[in-house]
Amino acid sequence: MTLSAPRRSAHPFLVLLSGHGGVAALTLLRNIIVARLIGVENFGIAATFAILVSAVEMVTTLGAQQMIVQDADGEDVDFQSSLHFVQLGRGIVGAAAIYAIAKPVAAFFGTPDLAWAYRTLALVPLLTGLSHLDAWRYHRNKRFGPSIWVQLGPAFLSLMLVWPLMTKFGDFRVLLVAIITQYTGMAMMSHLVAERRYLAGFCADHLRRAFRFGWPIALNGLLLLAVFHGEKLIVGHLRGSESLALLAMGFSLTLTPALIVGRSLQSYLLPQLTSVRNNPGRFHDLAASVLRFCLLAGCTLGIVLAIASPTVPWILGRDFVPLMALFPILAALHGIRVVKSGVTVIALAHGATTNATLGNLPRVAALPVIYASLNSGGSLETALWIATAAEGVGLVIAYALLRRVLPAR
Repeated sequence: MTLSAPRRSAHPFLVLLSGHGGVAALTLLRNIIVARLIGVENFGIAATFAILVSAVEMVTTLGAQQMIVQDADGEDVDFQSSLHFVQLGRGIVGAAAIYAIAKPVAAFFGTPDLAWAYRTLALVPLLTGLSHLDAWRYHRNKRFGPSIWVQLGPAFLSLMLVWPLMTKFGDFRVLLVAIITQYTGMAMMSHLVAERRYLAGFCADHLRRAFRFGWPIALNGLLLLAVFHGEKLIVGHLRGSESLALLAMGFSLTLTPALIVGRSLQSYLLPQLTSVRNNPGRFHDLAASVLRFCLLAGCTLGIVLAIASPTVPWILGRDFVPLMALFPILAALHGIRVVKSGVTVIALAHGATTNATLGNLPRVAALPVIYASLNSGGSLETALWIATAAEGVGLVIAYALLRRVLPAR
C-alpha cells in the first residue's frame, strides 16, 4: 500500500486528518479568543500553564498509546492491563512533579504569587494516567473514530466554556480552568468509548518490555520539551510575559498545522508500516511514499503560513502586530518539522525509537546560543533563525540514521 493506493484506503487518513485538525482548530480558536479577551500580559501568564502541562507530559511519556498499536501483543488483555499500569504510574509521577516544582516555576516566570495555579495543574497528568487505552487499540484495525471523539468532544467543551469563564474570572484563570476541563473530559470519554473493562495489572515481563520501548520516547520527550518550549522558556524568563505571549501564539498558529499532519500520519501509517516491516520491498515502497508526501506537505505549509502573516493583526488584534515579523521564520521552522515527522514515523514502525531523539539534539544544542543571543540584546527574529537552522540539521541527521536502520530490499 502507498499513499497513491485506491480511494478506499485514503478514507481512514481523511478521518484522522479532519479529526486531529478539528481538535487542533478548536484548541487554537479557544486560545485566540482568550488572547483577545484577556490581553497580551494575561495571555503570557496563561501560556505558561500550557507549557508546564505539555512539558510534564513530554518528559513522562513512555509511548503506551503507540505500543498498544505497534506491539504484536497489543490485543492481549493482560498486556493492555500492564500498559494501563504504566499509564497510571506515569500520571502519579507527573502530578507529583508538577506539585513539587510549582513554586520554582512561578518564580522562574516572575509570578511567585501564582504558585497555587501551577499546583492546580497537577490534576492534568493524573487524569491522563487514568485514561483507557481501548480507543488507541482500535487503531490496529483501522478504527480511528473513537480516539478522535475522545479528543474532539472535550476540546469543543473547553471552547464553549470560554465566555462563561470570562464573565466569572476575566483573566488568566479562564485558560487554567479550560485546560483542566478539557483533560477531565478526555479521561471520561476514553472510558465511554471502551469495549473492555478497565484493568491495571502488574506483570514484570510486560513492564520490562514497556520500559524498553518507552525509555527512548521519554528521552525524546525531554528533548521535545526543549524543541517545542525551549525558546519560549528562555523568552519568558528574559523578556517577560508580553514577549512570551507573542512567541507562544506564533508557535500555536504555525506549529498546530504541523502537528496535525504529523499526528495524523503516525496514527494512520504506523499500523500499516508495522504490518509490512517483515516485507522489505513493500516497506521501502510505503516509506518512500511517506517521505515524498511529507516533503510536499512541509514545503506547502511553510509557503502558505509565510503568505498568511499579514492576517495576524486581524486575527489577534493590534497588540499582536509585532508577531508579523516572526511569522515567516516560524513557518520555515515548522515546515521542516513536518518533513521530519515522516522520517520519525518510519523509524518508529521499524522499532528505531532513538531516531527522533538524535534528530532533535541539534535543536537542543542551539538553546545556549539562543540564550546568549537574547541575553546580549539580540532580537527574537535572530533567535528563531538559529532554531530553524538547527531544525534543518536535525532533519539531515534523522534521515541519515533512518537509511542505516532500514532493511535491505
